[in-house]
Amino acid sequence: MKPRQEALDLDALVRVDKIPAAGREVRIETDAAQRDLIAERLKVSEVLDFSAHLTATRFRGGIRAQGRVSGTIVQPCVVTGDPVTQQIDEPIDRIFLPGQDAASEATAGAEIFVNLEDDDLPDYFEGEDIDLADLVLEIFALAIDLYPRKPGAEVPETLGDDPAELSPFAALKALKKD
Repeated sequence: MKPRQEALDLDALVRVDKIPAAGREVRIETDAAQRDLIAERLKVSEVLDFSAHLTATRFRGGIRAQGRVSGTIVQPCVVTGDPVTQQIDEPIDRIFLPGQDAASEATAGAEIFVNLEDDDLPDYFEGEDIDLADLVLEIFALAIDLYPRKPGAEVPETLGDDPAELSPFAALKALKKD
């Protein structure tokens, strides 16, 4: 029986009102079972290692989480299907503020101002706890190469350069009986 996805517990829960002035350090180290669950969740062949180190400090009634997430994954090459290993080492810098995002509360037809020149928008939380495991997994997942290619692997040339041969209508013409 496979473990359920909800069973992944990286122990990164931070209680906002209990953060000391110097900040709270959060370290995530994973065992083999947790790495298997991460690999299943991220749809990769294998997660060889996964760790994160964060510091949560108070920030305007919420927190600011800064640190790094690192790990190694294995997934199939998009050309050959052979395993490709990828090292991931990404910085984390995210702000969590209490309350809800005004844009999510907007009704139909309401105007919403989005400042595209601004840095990343903060995340919002309800309650007294923030689980930084979701943040760490998000940053890690966004760093995964969507089209991993083994060094030296090339797509074979099967089609000619003639645009008439590349056209989908060329395939239909081949099916047409004279």
